[in-house]
Amino acid sequence: MSSDTMTIPRRAAVRVRRVLRFAGYFAVRLVQANLAVAWEILTPGSRLAPAVVRVPLRAATDTEVAAVALAVSLTPGTLTLSVHRAPTAALWVHGMYAADPVAFRRAVTDLEWRLLAALRPAAHPDGPDAGRPEAARK
Repeated sequence: MSSDTMTIPRRAAVRVRRVLRFAGYFAVRLVQANLAVAWEILTPGSRLAPAVVRVPLRAATDTEVAAVALAVSLTPGTLTLSVHRAPTAALWVHGMYAADPVAFRRAVTDLEWRLLAALRPAAHPDGPDAGRPEAARK
């Protein structure tokens, strides 16, 4: 067997691991968001702090941008309002719990990093951690 065919199973294993890692992360985030929204409905008093935040994207292709926008909108308490591709890609996101816009933007950006790591090939030049702050890597 040539060395090229030996790397195909390894690349496939890396991709599967990344997809499963994102699926687990997103499932936990989805449950947490559902519980927060349910708690808001069931208890008196409001902890809502709605805001609309611009989130710059690293997503390069239309598929990546659409996947990020969809993942954000699937999470209860968040909604993608607008997608801008020029001059730089960005989402405008409404959050029910966005009292701290910087922390909210960081959470959406973390979701994007994890999703791109799952979507992009292992050898992608803008790999999952390219340009990512060291503190944000897990």
